[in-house]
Amino acid sequence: MNNKQLKLIAIVLGAAVLLYLPRIFRDDGSSGSIDVEGGFRFMLENAVTRIDIIEPDNAGTIRLEHGSNGWTVDGYRADETKMENLLEVLPNLSSDVLVARNPTNHTRMGVSESGRRISVYTDGPGPLEFYLGNRDIRGAGYFVRIPEKNAVFRLDSPASGYLNRERDGWRPRTIAAIDTAQVHQIVLQREGTETVLHRSDSGWTAGEAVADSTALQGILGLLPNLSLTAFTSEEEAEAADFSQAQAVVDVFYATEEAATEETPALSLLLIEDKEQGDWLVRHTTGYEVYRLATFTVNRLLPDNLIP
Repeated sequence: MNNKQLKLIAIVLGAAVLLYLPRIFRDDGSSGSIDVEGGFRFMLENAVTRIDIIEPDNAGTIRLEHGSNGWTVDGYRADETKMENLLEVLPNLSSDVLVARNPTNHTRMGVSESGRRISVYTDGPGPLEFYLGNRDIRGAGYFVRIPEKNAVFRLDSPASGYLNRERDGWRPRTIAAIDTAQVHQIVLQREGTETVLHRSDSGWTAGEAVADSTALQGILGLLPNLSLTAFTSEEEAEAADFSQAQAVVDVFYATEEAATEETPALSLLLIEDKEQGDWLVRHTTGYEVYRLATFTVNRLLPDNLIP
């Protein structure tokens, strides 16, 4: 092999190396990776009691906290299924996909000191923390970094998506989940008029008359999964005066307890918001206020219960 051929081979190999190196050591957060000893490891040995999601630029903190009545988000009831999904994966997060080493990339990737910070409290010492940055548009995961460490990894875990939720994304959207097979009585009040729907062996009645089947099925169709249209702001909730409720819905189960104590399985108070064109609703014994579409309220409290 002569010198000319050797030079040609050296040029080709040099070009190949120049093209391949960026794939290994790139700092742009793409799908390149390096297997490193240790990598990103976020392991929890004790039960999680609190999670603070500190939003970018310290814009606010979403607090998920476990108490005697279960999990809450900023004091509101948290969705049980969403919390279960998070807690299933959070105690064991790991990644060996290194995407950046240079701290000048932290801001662009969303993992700088002003980025989204996750603080997890357990029964043990803590908190344990990491930064959760932007989504890797060339991969499936999100950028993560341990505080005081420069290395940025791509984390491929559903936990990343969960922890990017806004506050209301952690709250349940279901207002009521009634087992209609157990319902024996529904009391509806709207604009001063009360209608009692009663179930007997011969069917449903509205007062002394047979209940309209279409209107009745509209009500019974909503009760297993009555979902809100939107959450209210704290100011809207505080301003709502449910002592002046324009409609009330009480649902009773056919149980000895319900029959004896007259304790409803569901009791809702409703106020019409003419400005917004919908209704405000609250559980009679609760404090959280939701919004329901007028169409839904008209179906829940129809004016044609008697054929």
